[in-house]
Amino acid sequence: MLRAIIISLALMLPAIMTAKESYVIQDSPDGPCLVKWIGKESVVDFNRSPALRSVKVIGEMAFEMNNHIRKVLLPEGLTIIRKRAFNTCENLVTVEMPSSVKEIGNSAFNMDRKLELKALPDSLVSIGEWAFWDCTKVAISVIPESVQVIGRLAFTCCEGIRTLTFLNRMRVINDRTFSGCKNIEKIEFPDGLEEISDFAFARCVNLTELQFPASLRKIGYRSFANCSSLGKVIFQSTPTIDDTAFDNCEKL
Repeated sequence: MLRAIIISLALMLPAIMTAKESYVIQDSPDGPCLVKWIGKESVVDFNRSPALRSVKVIGEMAFEMNNHIRKVLLPEGLTIIRKRAFNTCENLVTVEMPSSVKEIGNSAFNMDRKLELKALPDSLVSIGEWAFWDCTKVAISVIPESVQVIGRLAFTCCEGIRTLTFLNRMRVINDRTFSGCKNIEKIEFPDGLEEISDFAFARCVNLTELQFPASLRKIGYRSFANCSSLGKVIFQSTPTIDDTAFDNCEKL
C-alpha cells in the first residue's frame, strides 16, 4: 500500500512543479494561452521570459480576483484577452496593452476600479459586453478606427472619460454602452452611425451639447435620459426618437 502511494505521488510531481513558475501556459487554436497566473507578484512583466513573451492569448479568468497585481505589462504579439481575464482585480492600476490586441472579451476588466487606462490598442476590433463595467478611473478618449463591435455595458460608469471621439464607422451604439459616464462633456459620433440604443448615454450628467450625423435613423428608449446639463441637440436628419430618449434633460 505504501509503495502504491509513493508511485502515485511521483506521477503527480510534474504538475505540482509547474506552480513554481507562477503560471500555466497551454497551446490553443489561437496560439500559446496563459491559462492561469498562480504567483503573488504585484508587477507581472510578460517580457521576463521567452515562454511569457510567446503568449498570444490571456485565457478566461486567468487573473480573475487576483488582488496582488498592480501592474501588468503584456507582450507584443498578444491578440486576445478572453472573458473575465482580469475581472475584479481590486488593486490593478496599470495594464500596458500592445497594439497587436484585437479582442477584449466580456467582463475582461469588469470592476477594476483602480485601473487607469487612457488608450485602447490601435488594432482593436472587438470589445465585449461589460468589458470595462464600473472601471471608474478608465479615461479613454478615442474609439480606434479598427473597432467594429462594442458590446452592451462595455464602458458603463467609466467616470474618467471626459471627451469621446469615434474614429470608426460603427452602425450601432449598444444598450448602456456609456451609461453613467458622468464626466463626459463632448461626444463626436462616427459617420455612418444609424442607431443609438436604449440607455446608451443615460446619466451622462456633464454632457452639454450633441450633434448627430446625417446617417442616424433611431434613438432608443431613454438613450440620453437624465443628462441634466444637456442644453443643445443638433440633427442633420430626422431619426425615429423614442418618447423617453431625452427624459429628465431639464435644459432642453
